[in-house]
Amino acid sequence: MVRRSFGVKNRQMHEVKLSDGIITLSPLRLDDVEAHLTGEDELLVRWLNGGPGTREGVELYFQHCWEQWDTAGPLRAFGIRVGADEALAGTIDLRFAGEGLAPGQVNVAYGLYPSWRGRGLATAVRRRECGRKGLCSRRCR
Repeated sequence: MVRRSFGVKNRQMHEVKLSDGIITLSPLRLDDVEAHLTGEDELLVRWLNGGPGTREGVELYFQHCWEQWDTAGPLRAFGIRVGADEALAGTIDLRFAGEGLAPGQVNVAYGLYPSWRGRGLATAVRRRECGRKGLCSRRCR
């Protein structure tokens, strides 16, 4: 039984959608590749991606994200989407296992594309999803 991602149990990845009417989190999909590549900048490459993205590399990573969900792996990657058209504004990854993580800890990594920065989106997502669901320590609230 999958039970690690925001209390979602036994649901297919394509069914997961978390929204407050302004910001929506939903799994990354292959049709997000172009928006991701367009939004990638030097800061995302430096701090999050580890190198400039390529179409092939991003497609492989997004497919890996789907496989992680389907196999109850330790990664949950979501697109941060904004507005009625759910424009891709960035990504957020939750890793439930990894080097330096104790049982019950989660590593949260997020990145917003330049045109979406400075609007409070990352703070809103972190507070709403991580804080509400008890995924982060008090230090990140």
